[in-house]
Amino acid sequence: MEKSISKAVKFGAVLAFGLAVNNAFAVDACNEDMGHSGNGSNVSGNQVGSINGTPWGFEQWYQGGNATMTYYSNGTFKANWSGSSDYLTRVGYQYNGNGIDHKTKHFTVDYKYTKTGNAQYGYIGVYGWTKNPETEYYVVDDWFSKPNEQYIGEKFGEITVDGAKYTIHAFLRQQEPSKSGTSTFVQFFSVRETPRQCGHIDISAHFKKWDELFTGQNQQLRGSKGGGSAQLKFGNVTEVMLMTEAGGNASGSVDYTYFNMSDNGEASPVGGGESAQSSTSGDAGAGQGAGQGAGQGAGQSMGGFDMGNFDWSSFGQGGGQGAGQGGGQGGFNFGDFDWSSFGQGGNGGFNFGGDQGAGQGGGNSDFSNFDWGGTGDNTGTDNGNTNQGTTTPDPVAVNPTITPVDNGGAFAALPTDIKAVNAAKTYQVFNATGRYLGTLEVSSGSTLSDAIFAKFGKVGIYMVKSGSKTKSVKVTH
Repeated sequence: MEKSISKAVKFGAVLAFGLAVNNAFAVDACNEDMGHSGNGSNVSGNQVGSINGTPWGFEQWYQGGNATMTYYSNGTFKANWSGSSDYLTRVGYQYNGNGIDHKTKHFTVDYKYTKTGNAQYGYIGVYGWTKNPETEYYVVDDWFSKPNEQYIGEKFGEITVDGAKYTIHAFLRQQEPSKSGTSTFVQFFSVRETPRQCGHIDISAHFKKWDELFTGQNQQLRGSKGGGSAQLKFGNVTEVMLMTEAGGNASGSVDYTYFNMSDNGEASPVGGGESAQSSTSGDAGAGQGAGQGAGQGAGQSMGGFDMGNFDWSSFGQGGGQGAGQGGGQGGFNFGDFDWSSFGQGGNGGFNFGGDQGAGQGGGNSDFSNFDWGGTGDNTGTDNGNTNQGTTTPDPVAVNPTITPVDNGGAFAALPTDIKAVNAAKTYQVFNATGRYLGTLEVSSGSTLSDAIFAKFGKVGIYMVKSGSKTKSVKVTH
């Protein structure tokens, strides 16, 4: 039993955490409470300044109407405005002079906010300027009204990162207000397909993609005064800030209750964009079947492509639908790690050493040495080729039960020993996909599973961390 448990736990960890690359155990701003802390400082009028005790600065700028901003010593901030033709409030990194080469840093931000009001246009996300050349840029996660190409320019490409696809655009501002006064400059945009009000942004992933797309070429662009030819190149960054902009007789408010920006963050996995293609020699890959393959637009096989932010909802919809499910729809959703249909037999999916209870087909997803407790008749198909062998059953010939669990993405529990805590201790708690849930105080004599269930109220697999040690905990209440 210990043998099969350890392998199953290892496999779950590889899938849930390995595919997340460096983002396992990342803080989840959507579920973590930060709130405003420290003294609030009020800002009126157009102002730029630094936030004492932090590496960040603030800025408020607006044309017409009234506006106020309040920032706090932990970087959180809020603002409200009325009757403004253009309003901006922001907090983040500011660099003097000619800015810095963005490739020398890795910028990320975790945020959560609420908003009210309305505007003819409005961008909410990451914002800044560059020099050499002068450009203005936006990573847009939310809006008051969705940006359209009339104001952000035509699409030049796309990037899939941090759980969604962003389309990339360029627009020419002609003799408009800028950091250098009044000038003509290019704006770069990455616009998220689905809006959100909290999450993690790998800012540098967008910088890198813009570098790939905009290499100094001249391009005819739409513009604020008819458009024209402009050089497309992303320069040295002079600021990298979390921002809300609202314009067109705008009135409203924002309240950022979670803010954590880093210039030394970890890279998020980046999925293949429009041109991403990959394949393996030999077999067609995991669930390619008749066409759609492993993830739409991310290549037709499992070998060699980047699984970051991979949408497994269409995994294996080619010949055999679903990862081991057979006739169902999907089976894997690595966004929330839904194992509800994993291992239900059928064609297409994963071959775990031929154990039919874990799914038969699967091409290069042949886990021929995987041990689920020795069950099954040890026959499986590998893209039409029979894969047979001999397996010595473990003492307990029962596959770990895999059932759907509503735990914000945790997959079903795998057996694991739970021991009583001998002394009061504080743990960090994560779900099975690496989403940070919060801290947990466990009193002496309690079990981790009891304490987790008492606080979070859901069964499933959790990961708990104390210092440098991490363990999985099964909660079955």
